[in-house]
Amino acid sequence: MYYTIPMKKTKELKIADGSQFFTIKETAKILGIEPSSIRNYLSWGKMTAYKFKSLTLISNEEIERWKEIQR
Repeated sequence: MYYTIPMKKTKELKIADGSQFFTIKETAKILGIEPSSIRNYLSWGKMTAYKFKSLTLISNEEIERWKEIQR
């Protein structure tokens, strides 16, 4: 099922570097949480998302910030 996530903190990208940005599913796997949690954080404005075409991406910097929060 595909649906649009209303995100409070979103930035547009003209070019996406695959080593610096991850999909919601990849981000969830890295952080060890469910993709639905990532979607919730995005809709609540707790995470910053980047849009590239139709992709919603999370930066490596944001993932590292969340790793620190989880400690």
